[in-house]
Amino acid sequence: MRRVVLVLATMALAILVAGGVAQAIINGEPDRGPNAHPYVGALVSVPPSGEFKGQRIPVCSGTLISARVFLTAGHCTDFLIKEDLPTYVSLDPTYKPGASEVIKATPYTHPGFCFPTPEDKVDCVQNSIGGAVVGHPRYDVGVAVLEEPVKMATYGALPEAGLVDTLKEGQRLTTVGYGANGFDIDREPPPQPQAVFTGDRYRATVRLLNTIDPAVGEMSVKTTGRSLIKGKGESSCYGDSGGPLFVGDQQTIVGVTSGGYPMCRGPVYYQRVDLPRVLKWVRSFP
Repeated sequence: MRRVVLVLATMALAILVAGGVAQAIINGEPDRGPNAHPYVGALVSVPPSGEFKGQRIPVCSGTLISARVFLTAGHCTDFLIKEDLPTYVSLDPTYKPGASEVIKATPYTHPGFCFPTPEDKVDCVQNSIGGAVVGHPRYDVGVAVLEEPVKMATYGALPEAGLVDTLKEGQRLTTVGYGANGFDIDREPPPQPQAVFTGDRYRATVRLLNTIDPAVGEMSVKTTGRSLIKGKGESSCYGDSGGPLFVGDQQTIVGVTSGGYPMCRGPVYYQRVDLPRVLKWVRSFP
């Protein structure tokens, strides 16, 4: 059976630099009240060009797992490092450029990181369909180390090694991230609808899909997303990159948002955090 081509979620800042906007949870709800996740924050930077040039804006999401270590996606930190862009973290649930508090941070990317693109094929699982490189990223995990510690009553928690292998298909999980929650279909070029950016932290409930599906790859967790036909269902999207996928305790992170399908319709893929090489690397930071 021919596999649907997976288009990996582009790092939000790359879209912003091109003049677009980032997008986050679709069909979810604001992350507020007693069930909120205060340790989930926004990875913030300053685009050198485009609509948001010179502004500190959220470009990805992530989780504070200790007073100084912020867990996110490797394609987020990799972009910031390669472009030598300033890195900050904000834990404000409603981010407002110029008003929300940010903490300067230093980004790092897992040494085994590889994100499959036509230009960067080394070590990525891939094959060519219709001229595009497809596959799943490897070790798509990064951290931002804060210059100033943030003391909280509780932080996000790393999982035990192999936790994903104990989960059952259909199990409810929670994804959290920053950005918009819909598309502006009336906006003029570029031709595809543009995401509406809000800067709010949202959450969504998703269900775990087949954990032994060979098409998912050993690096990824796959969950339900927005329906391809009716647009129903909750889903992560571009600006949620690096945001956590929590199990039922709402603290233990089994994955970080990594990729999905065009227009955020279809299943979503998360880099597994429970892999020994991921855990060892993340725990190497103070």
